[in-house]
Amino acid sequence: MQVTLELIDSVRNLSFDEALRYLVGTLYPEVLDPLRVPGVVLCVQPHPDDCEFGAGGTIALLGKSGRDIYYVTVTDGRMGTSNPNLYPEELARIRRREQEEAARLLGVRNIIWFDFMDTNVPVNDLRNRLITEIRRLKPSIVIAPDPYTRYEAHSDHINTGKAVLEALILSGLPHVNDVDIRNGLEPHSARLVMLYYTSSPNKYIDIGEVLDLKIDALARHESQFPDRVLLEFLVKVNAMLYGKLAGVSYAEGFKVIPVDLLHVAPFVERI
Repeated sequence: MQVTLELIDSVRNLSFDEALRYLVGTLYPEVLDPLRVPGVVLCVQPHPDDCEFGAGGTIALLGKSGRDIYYVTVTDGRMGTSNPNLYPEELARIRRREQEEAARLLGVRNIIWFDFMDTNVPVNDLRNRLITEIRRLKPSIVIAPDPYTRYEAHSDHINTGKAVLEALILSGLPHVNDVDIRNGLEPHSARLVMLYYTSSPNKYIDIGEVLDLKIDALARHESQFPDRVLLEFLVKVNAMLYGKLAGVSYAEGFKVIPVDLLHVAPFVERI
């Protein structure tokens, strides 16, 4: 308590934003350099290819550093085509193969497939399955789509992001999903969530050295990106725009939030 009171005194004469940054940086210094947080990394994606597109450069950097990286792919991706002659079950098989090849390039250890129906992600069921995986894998960092990007229209992305955030605040409570505890899984709380596809980033990762690797991984998703030139354009445009905000050539942007601040923390959007 004395430390808390001293912190309050130390920021009393600062502006709101200065005080908030100081408090978060003091209490949660890992926000400033999330990739240095040790431990398992769990990446959650609504569809095959979302992790690569939203965070592939960051995942590549983590892979190169030898981290244990796991994917959860929420849906089977069977609706991701404009070709009426490609049947959904066949596309699901294609996308699984593509995702396995892409993840291997980035150094991902394993992919967990939930196989929810593409375009129909149920938040509560997904949350409960994520709680189980968080307890099983014990990640320190979870990477997931930002459900609060203002103009995101795809419910799979919104529902996946919301389910991840709720799972993160509940996975440490033993009586939530109590079947896990009866099956020998212990409660576990991750330290940070890094939200990709975000319009309000507070952390930028310089991906210049792995940009080509990110593009190569995405190119494995040939059912989604048959035109390599267009794919490279899309990736570089996004990375360039985040890079302009970061002061580097190419970057990925994340909203990085300590898991402790995902509940009853009204100022978290300002960090």
